Amino acid sequence: MRLLTWFGLMALAGLAVSSGRLDVALLCGGLKAALVGSEFMELRHAHRLHLAVFVLWVVGLTSVLLVVSR
Repeated sequence: MRLLTWFGLMALAGLAVSSGRLDVALLCGGLKAALVGSEFMELRHAHRLHLAVFVLWVVGLTSVLLVVSR
């Protein structure tokens, strides 16, 4: 599963670089943070509340960065 996550991270990084748009790069960064948190920080095996709080934090931070960047 970690290998699949790694390929997903590389695909999102390529999409962020190739798009050349800040909003796409920020969205890809938020998705990558959620993937890293769930797989490599092993939050998907932790209590569901920890995963939910982390994902909500990532969504909130990404939303704030998108609003500020406009």
